[in-house]
Amino acid sequence: MASAQAIRGRQVAKQRETFFFIIWLAACLLISVIFLGPVLWMFFTAFKPLAEIRTWPPQLLPDNWTTENFTRAWTAMNWPRMFFNSFFVATTITILHLFVSSLAAYAFAWLRVPFKHVLFMLVLATMIVPEQVDLIPRFLMMSSWGLVNSYAPLIILALVHGFTIFLYRQFFQSLPVDYFDAARVDGASVFRIYWSIVMPLAWPATATLFIFTFLGHWNAFLYPLIYLQNPNLHTVQLGLAFFSYTQAGIPIGPMMAASVFVALPPIIVYILFQRYFMRGVVMTGVKG
Repeated sequence: MASAQAIRGRQVAKQRETFFFIIWLAACLLISVIFLGPVLWMFFTAFKPLAEIRTWPPQLLPDNWTTENFTRAWTAMNWPRMFFNSFFVATTITILHLFVSSLAAYAFAWLRVPFKHVLFMLVLATMIVPEQVDLIPRFLMMSSWGLVNSYAPLIILALVHGFTIFLYRQFFQSLPVDYFDAARVDGASVFRIYWSIVMPLAWPATATLFIFTFLGHWNAFLYPLIYLQNPNLHTVQLGLAFFSYTQAGIPIGPMMAASVFVALPPIIVYILFQRYFMRGVVMTGVKG
């Protein structure tokens, strides 16, 4: 009797587990549709002729695939130049940003600095202030330095960020103390410990922050719009905006095509670094 009850209990537990798994799977599919639906619609619309784009009711997959939208979009703007500009700006900012922010995080994590915790709280407090609040003072400062209409303001204003420092600090504090003690015994300097021990071990956090930083500045629109007045300096986001506003009579197909090839580099970056992404996010929340 007891055995039959145990078997019945296991069956009920298994049915309950299956039920919750189906609910979880349905929720994941719903969220995926919500997030991926617009992306898939953009992608397939880029391959549709104009007649199919205007079809009602709309359909997701095109009946007649065409690349004419990509040809029209690519020839309408100087996209190669803007792609180079965006890649240069995003890569330069990302490298310098991670280097400077990791140095600050290393100091907050392991160095003995007066009022270290107070300073760290002040750094975190800067995340509360929207960037639009100090937009005008920053512009006046960069204008007085003669840096407007160049990439210098974009790079200088993006050198540090509280989120990057916080994430790096959390990861650095999870590293074993024995590594640092052994390095000090061998006579390693503070910077040597940072460069030869801390940063190689922090590769998962670096990969995670590389994705965040690169994507953020690849998609940046406000600061390039304010500081880059020369069309030869424009990034792809400015090009996409001007493409939509200056080409008044252009159909939606070329716009979708332009959006597709502007979105490709961030997707490639994420695919290259995604194996480290979740590991970095999880490990930065663990404090040793």
